Order: sequence, then structure tokens, then C-alpha cells
Amino acid sequence: MTFDKDPWSFLRHFTHARIALGRAGHAVPTNELLDFRMSHSKARDSVWSEVDFTSLKQNLESLKQCVVEIESLCQSKQDFLLNPDLGRKLSESSRSKLGEHKTTSYDCILIIGDGLSASAIHENAWEFSQKFLEFTGVSGLSVGPIILAKYARVGLGDPIGEVLGAKSSIMVIGERPGLASADSLSVYFTYNPCRGKTDADRNCISNIHAAGISPTGAAVMTEFLLKTSLQRRLSGVDLKLEYPALESSKSYP
Repeated sequence: MTFDKDPWSFLRHFTHARIALGRAGHAVPTNELLDFRMSHSKARDSVWSEVDFTSLKQNLESLKQCVVEIESLCQSKQDFLLNPDLGRKLSESSRSKLGEHKTTSYDCILIIGDGLSASAIHENAWEFSQKFLEFTGVSGLSVGPIILAKYARVGLGDPIGEVLGAKSSIMVIGERPGLASADSLSVYFTYNPCRGKTDADRNCISNIHAAGISPTGAAVMTEFLLKTSLQRRLSGVDLKLEYPALESSKSYP
């Protein structure tokens, strides 16, 4: 095997993590420093950017889906970042709006929240939603109105599911950006959602982006998780399962 300047260099073909950066004297090379600063800027921009649900809403409605836009108790992006707990609570107007769609027949509620990465929603939410709805349609699973939630934290899925009377909630949300990916989604699944649930009651599928799990692959995993949870009537640490194998869609430089 032939190595470049750094014996770790060949490993860069298998990961987008920052390894084998090389050095210039006692520092990293200029191009690596600039790349780091660019990634840091993208992460900051993603956190502070406001989500625009317009295109996503239009696409979902083109599939004959009922779409409901709501918001948490946060009044602004700054409020959302400085007061995390407000992002877990519904505004009164949103609670009233959701109450118009209450029923006990939904197998799940699909919630798409901005979270800490608006770009994750813009880049990946539509493909995930489209495929998930396709897979649940084939399986005969009922999905309630699609909820688009602004200034949302993961816990906001609990009061939403409680108000709608759904058997389970699926919160698709922008992850906190890292320096390797600023547009990564996560899926948080909760059986019998209601206020008082904790992270131990949820299952998570993370790193949904171009260099991680593809949105289509995540939709396959989420549909499988939903079916398994409904059969066993539980979720979180009590639910042990192995996801179906996925074909890799990764392409590293």
C-alpha cells in the first residue's frame, strides 16, 4: 500500500471526519483552516436561519395530504435558542388548531420541525416525507395530518400527539449542526405520545443527510420502526429491534 504525506490519508476516503489534515510547521495547512472556518460559518448560518415551509407544504398538498402549520411558545429565533423549554410547548392558537383534527384512528402523526437546522429541512425533509408516506400507504398504516412546526424542539411532539389522540408521533427535525454536516435530520419516534414523556421513551434515527443515511433509507427504517412499535405497543429503551439492511448511498471524495 502506498501512503501520501500523512499515513492516515487513505482513511479520508471512508469518512468526512477531519482526519489526516497534514500540517504547516506547528499549524494545519491554510486550505484546511479555511475549510474549517467555512464549515463553522455554515453551521452558524443553519442555526440562525429561519425555516421556510412554503415549498414543502405545496409538495405535501400535491399528494392530497392535510397540512397544518403550528408553532411553539417561542416568539423568535433568539427566544427559541435561549429558552429551550418553550420549544417543547404548544402555543394556545396551535393547540386550538390541532384540536380541529383530533381522532383516535391515526397510527401515527408525522411532524416536521425546524429544530436547530433550517437547511436540514430544506434539503432533506421532502424526500423523507414523500418516501415515508409511500411506504406507509403500501403497508396500510394511517398517517394523520402532516404537522409543520416552527421553533420546535423534540419534546413538542408529545403535546401534539396528545392533542390529536395519535397512537404514535414521528418528529422529523433539524439536528444541531456539526462541522461535518450542517443539513442533517433526525427522526424521533414515540409510542403513545403525551406530556411527561422523556428521551428514554423515544427511538432515534440520526445523521440523515447526503453523506450519512439517505432520506429514503431513513424512511424505510422509520416505517419498520412504526410497524414494530404498534405490534409491541412500546418504544424507547424497552423496544429492541434490528433495522433492515440498507443499500449504501454514500459517496466519499
